[in-house]
Amino acid sequence: MEKESKFSWKKRGKAFIYAWQGFKALLRYEHNARIHLVAAVVAICAGIIFGISAVEWCVVVMCIGLVIAAEALNSAVEALADKISPDYDPLIGRAKDLGATAVTLLALVAAAVGCIVYLPYIIRWFS
Repeated sequence: MEKESKFSWKKRGKAFIYAWQGFKALLRYEHNARIHLVAAVVAICAGIIFGISAVEWCVVVMCIGLVIAAEALNSAVEALADKISPDYDPLIGRAKDLGATAVTLLALVAAAVGCIVYLPYIIRWFS
């Protein structure tokens, strides 16, 4: 049976430090994460420029968070897979492909949401 540990603010603080280190590593080593971050900055700037509603902000921020989180999870799966099996393995390949599919699907959904949210503003801007 596992020993129950007491709550520790120090341990919670360290968890945020580890998460920040992971985010920095994600941006440093993963090219696609940098692309997603640029897209997020563009979406945020567009939201500010167009003055999107609170509900639209919620949807945009959720999409940004989901895509970047999926990229982080996919990168973690790929790193573990490469450690476990440096040589080609069809099951490892399938796991990596599925992770990439998850990120791609979320990115496509985020792009569709971006079109739904921003296209009316863009059309009004130019008309």
